[in-house]
Amino acid sequence: INTAMRELFLQIAYGRTQSAFSEDGLPIGAGLEDLGKGLRSQVGTMYGTLKKGPRYLEMAEGYVTGIALDENNEIIGYQYVNFGKMTDFIKKGDDPNTAYEKAKGQYGRVDDAVKIIDPRQE
Repeated sequence: INTAMRELFLQIAYGRTQSAFSEDGLPIGAGLEDLGKGLRSQVGTMYGTLKKGPRYLEMAEGYVTGIALDENNEIIGYQYVNFGKMTDFIKKGDDPNTAYEKAKGQYGRVDDAVKIIDPRQE
């Protein structure tokens, strides 16, 4: 079981898919399997200091526009704009403001937040 769990962990950690087990190895462009869903190759940019606390700046979902905090000033979620989807909307003819609104999303308990801060300003 330990070997099997290790192999599963490695697949998750290195982003392997079933195609990685094909007899002739990975097909050309295999890394695009996930990126074709509007994601970018950015895994995440997060910083933290004792003075200001943790900051999520960019995640795989997109550019973080707001961090949701609870009553204890603990992070419970974030808001983002997905640049991949936004670009696709613009290419299909949407104006940039409409594309921006359509590409916005959130993760976690943003609706329960006491306050939402801009990670680059506050």
